[in-house]
Amino acid sequence: MKKSFYLLLLMGCVLNLVFTVSCNKTKTYEELKSDERKLIAKIRNEKNMVILDTYPTDGVFGENEFVQLSSGIYLNVVDSGNGNRPAVRTTDKGGTGILIRLSGEYYYGDTTYTFNTFSNTSTPFEFEYGTAYTVVNNHASSYDAYYYFFSMGLESILSYVGDSAIVKLLVPGYSEISNYPAGSTMQNGDGSGFIPVYYDKVRYSFYSE
Repeated sequence: MKKSFYLLLLMGCVLNLVFTVSCNKTKTYEELKSDERKLIAKIRNEKNMVILDTYPTDGVFGENEFVQLSSGIYLNVVDSGNGNRPAVRTTDKGGTGILIRLSGEYYYGDTTYTFNTFSNTSTPFEFEYGTAYTVVNNHASSYDAYYYFFSMGLESILSYVGDSAIVKLLVPGYSEISNYPAGSTMQNGDGSGFIPVYYDKVRYSFYSE
């Protein structure tokens, strides 16, 4: 009887030790963010990014000058557009239609992958202004690789630029807008880490709904 008791006790201790070690291998949310911050620091260095303290008062950025927005996204405005700004849908008027073409790189571990939707064979992202979060959700479980690069972050930049604008962005996987993910669903990875995306060119085009 005593032998059985001690055997069960020993087994319990072993299982507890294994469980503890296993849990310790799983990184916390803050550790995952810390890992991505290190990767972003590497990207910033490779791209020779200069981080400004505030958004330029005249709206003009140098070639490698970026400002970090409250969402965590880094923004460089190449061309602010023609002055037309988007509008959300109202009871008597449709929202502004947005077309986005983009190119850049995303970083998964030590590997860098490129993407480009400016080619003639690619269709632009298309959505109504104010609905980016819905579009992201609609494709979150479809495993549509094309939408790996579409996010609320891309829409949020339209607070600063308008029709025909061109920007460069560095979007961290942990970035947030009003407590919602600013990055794409792909950027949350598989739970083992965040995936930053560097957009070397994002072009916006508006049309009426």
